[in-house]
Amino acid sequence: MVKKDRSWREQMGLFRYMVIGPLLQAGRECSLKSQMKALSEKYWDLPDGSVRQFAWGTIEEWLYLYRRGGLSALEPRKRRDSGAFRNLPGAIRDEIDAFLEKAPTLKTSTIISLLKHQGKIIGNQPSESTIYRYVKHKRPLKEASEIKDRRAFEAPYPGSLMQVDILYGVYLQQRGKDGRYRKRQTYLVAILDDHSRLLCHGQFYFEQNVLAYLDCLKQAVQKRGIPERLYADNGQVFLSTQVKRIAAKMGTTVIHTKPRDAAAKGKIERFFRTCRSSFFDRFKVDGIPKSLEDLNRQFAEWVEMTYNRGEHSGIGTSPLKKWLATSYKLKLLPPEEADDIFTFEDSRKVKKDGTFSLGGKLFETHSALAGKKIDIKYDPFFPERVYVRYEKRNFGRANLLDRSFNCINPRRKNLKNTKENKSHE
Repeated sequence: MVKKDRSWREQMGLFRYMVIGPLLQAGRECSLKSQMKALSEKYWDLPDGSVRQFAWGTIEEWLYLYRRGGLSALEPRKRRDSGAFRNLPGAIRDEIDAFLEKAPTLKTSTIISLLKHQGKIIGNQPSESTIYRYVKHKRPLKEASEIKDRRAFEAPYPGSLMQVDILYGVYLQQRGKDGRYRKRQTYLVAILDDHSRLLCHGQFYFEQNVLAYLDCLKQAVQKRGIPERLYADNGQVFLSTQVKRIAAKMGTTVIHTKPRDAAAKGKIERFFRTCRSSFFDRFKVDGIPKSLEDLNRQFAEWVEMTYNRGEHSGIGTSPLKKWLATSYKLKLLPPEEADDIFTFEDSRKVKKDGTFSLGGKLFETHSALAGKKIDIKYDPFFPERVYVRYEKRNFGRANLLDRSFNCINPRRKNLKNTKENKSHE
């Protein structure tokens, strides 16, 4: 049973945005109604792990909810019935699960016959259609997974679709806190424009985590514009709720490949092959760079002077020339909005002493919030800058807990002034 808390409602809102994302893109080749009907034929993986379809009327309702109220309007306002198949008794579900565990390819008609023979189905209760839907829920892509229909595709213009992935890089010596040098693996985060094959941004990091990805994405967006869609695999970095929220703020739809289907992102995989054979190959002569900064400097020079400007056999020109040919369709991100969009949002329970924890550190906020569940907003690259909000009211910036200072100033209040509150609404 999934707990229908604020986190669940937010995930459902992001999920619904992902469903209607294709309807928000410009340059549709068919009518809005036909697009919605096409989306209604798909099976969708919900945040709770279940799989289901949605009527096109439901998808239409979500679209107009978003147009009227934005992302928050897509969040469910009422608690929903948690019984995904409430007309199917638990004993029968367990029996079906046991059949499928023993024989995953067992036909549904055979399962129904076995249940009738066991006396589990009396009359038409539960109905055969309910059992068919439940079995399809348990193995929705079983038949299609045997043969993959893979066809070449290309986004219609720059920024329409960007592919992102992570490549294991070279080992570098890094000095630790104890002063000793140790070898550490590097990871290349790369974001490629599908239409032109232009590398929007790529950078090496010592970690392959959400912060590394967001740092790369932020620079790519600032240099090359906001992508309409981002195509990624099912790695934990790309499935992060924080990443999906940031993408939704930009108006970007995040789409994922099917599990264990790396070949679906053929263009960026091809770029990685070029990177290995061209950029990495030079290290055999020049040697591996001494630092991460030097590695990124050399990589940026190779990307801009060799890869982006070089002739690409797949498109008959250079990625940069193809990018510039139709770059007028790009949607740019104003610099003053970038820092606000690339923020994390979360919720915390304030303790009786007015403190809450974030990233292993204690912060203190206004004493009136003791025992309350608050919303927080912070820059992931500067997590000590945390801003607090409770019931649509801003309570300013929370401070890192200073026990010594509080001992001297026991009545200290850390509610910021009104100007700072308004600036973070």
